[in-house]
Amino acid sequence: MGGVVGGITFNDTYGNQIADGSDIHEAIFGRHIVSIDSIIEGKQEPKKEEPLAGNGVVGPQEQQTQFTQVVDAHSSTDLLSASFNRMKAKSNKTCIQSVQTAIASHWTVPRKPCSPEQYDAEEWLFTFYLGKDRYYSAHCLRFSRWHLFFASFLVQFCIGSLYSWSVFNKPIDNYVFKDPKAGYAVNAFYTAVGVFGTTTAIMGPWIERNGPRYGVVLGTTSFLLGHVIVAIGVAYKEIAAVYVGYGLFGGFGMGLCYIAPVSALQKWFPDYRGAAAGFAVAGYGAGAVAWAKVYRPCIEAVGVSSTFLVVGCAMASTMYLCAIVLRTPHLEFTVGGLNIHGEVVDEPVTVTDCEDQTTSKYQYESTASDNEIDFIISTNAQVRKLSLIDAIKSPDFLCMYLMFFANQIYGLVVLSKLSNMCTDIFGRSGDEAANIVSINGVFNCFGRLFFSLASDLVARSFNIEHAFARKCVFYTTLMLQVAIVGTTPMLIRKNQYTAFVIEIFVLTASYGGGFGTIPAFLTDMFGAFNIGAMHGLILTAWSIGGVVGGITFNNAYSRQIAAGVSISDAYVSTVNDIFVLILVGLAVLFFVRTNAMDRFESGYHFSIFGRRVISIKGKDEHPKKADPMGQII
Repeated sequence: MGGVVGGITFNDTYGNQIADGSDIHEAIFGRHIVSIDSIIEGKQEPKKEEPLAGNGVVGPQEQQTQFTQVVDAHSSTDLLSASFNRMKAKSNKTCIQSVQTAIASHWTVPRKPCSPEQYDAEEWLFTFYLGKDRYYSAHCLRFSRWHLFFASFLVQFCIGSLYSWSVFNKPIDNYVFKDPKAGYAVNAFYTAVGVFGTTTAIMGPWIERNGPRYGVVLGTTSFLLGHVIVAIGVAYKEIAAVYVGYGLFGGFGMGLCYIAPVSALQKWFPDYRGAAAGFAVAGYGAGAVAWAKVYRPCIEAVGVSSTFLVVGCAMASTMYLCAIVLRTPHLEFTVGGLNIHGEVVDEPVTVTDCEDQTTSKYQYESTASDNEIDFIISTNAQVRKLSLIDAIKSPDFLCMYLMFFANQIYGLVVLSKLSNMCTDIFGRSGDEAANIVSINGVFNCFGRLFFSLASDLVARSFNIEHAFARKCVFYTTLMLQVAIVGTTPMLIRKNQYTAFVIEIFVLTASYGGGFGTIPAFLTDMFGAFNIGAMHGLILTAWSIGGVVGGITFNNAYSRQIAAGVSISDAYVSTVNDIFVLILVGLAVLFFVRTNAMDRFESGYHFSIFGRRVISIKGKDEHPKKADPMGQII
């Protein structure tokens, strides 16, 4: 319509202007730019002036005079420029608003009540969503929350293969570049670690909105596709395909599959949050040990390229089956006298979202002890009201982020260099070094389970807030690392191999303990509905430590060797730098506030043993909170 009507109108007016003696410039810009400007300003087209007295016809001279006045007031070029500037400003404003709305929407996690159809279907272990509130359930085995323990463990076990990537370094370099020491294949690992952390940070809110099942399905698909791309890349000797396949697609898939099961377990096990998270991520540590033993025979049997196809398909099949089991509890779920937020409930809670009101079948599975009630009520009632944005902006999260980075940094360095340290510093054989690496992986797995379970036991045994119990566990892991890193240089210089290995095992256990305890710590601090996003964000500390810390360590070590420093002294110099970072982490952990009165009172307040030592009053305003459906108010 614009092409027809607008074109005809323009041509008629243009012809009339030319017939009246106007030049081409005036005919194009005189009337039409003024009209465009009026439309943009939201004004009506000016009415035509009455004909002049006389013969009632405006002649060319009078028309020229009127046009000259318009041009003198606002030249045609300026009008055109102003019009486009206004259009551009409005367009930019609209784009900015759209981006802001999209970001706010992504970082807001609405609560989705279950439909009656979903509630009935998920009573069974194997349930498939068919779309439009239609489900298919295999009525052979009823669902129990304990099934999630094994499903989560298996998913983590498969993606724990990331830590076994070093097995592929020499075979890939040898096949692609004919040089086992080329050093290119390891870049796929660094890329995967970087993408892993970025994915967990960005996709955390998406997983909270869509549930662990969709997260694992999407992650598994990307993980499988990455293995296929790597297989093709190795077959055609294209190292870039290895980076894209394992680094980008594999890293993205592993990031999703890491946080999705942990997020679900924190909601299903409010009574054993530490144990649930620890058991899940222990699978990650176990996978790192097991897959290293699987890869070598597989490479010898079918070759490097085919290994990625065989292993990738086996892992993906297992993870797809586990995805069927994973799910999120309905909003009214209670167990052990606690709801999903960890709040004590005095009476059975009924499911009001379904047509028939039904008491949760988990209501009486266990009972919270009476002496825990006061502590749970005081904190969790405030925590559940936190919006995701408020949680991210909290100074406590910043301190936890720095603390977690410090807890991981030395463990990351040791995991990547332990074999070299055994052979280069202590002169041990390659086989013995490989055995030490395998045993060290067991301690990684053990630490993830032991420290997380210990945090639950400490909270229950000493009747203290759960968040404070997790904080005490991190004090333990960091102080152990301070002692170990502080004495490692002495052991290296004195060539005390046995003592060095024992310290490394303890260090790795404390490193794994950080991974096992942090999900429960975050849930206690920021709420069950924010755990997916918060866990994803804090894992970027591990990602940064793995990429930036690893590269920094290697560069510092290489400079020392190039300067003629001995291998032992080069390691000692770098270890001393990490020692300072761990001390910083121990210091900032002190400022993580677990006291509800300090955290939720306006301003900033900090207490020690119930005595307030810092008190900064906030502005006279109500902080933003989230309503029960997750909307920021």
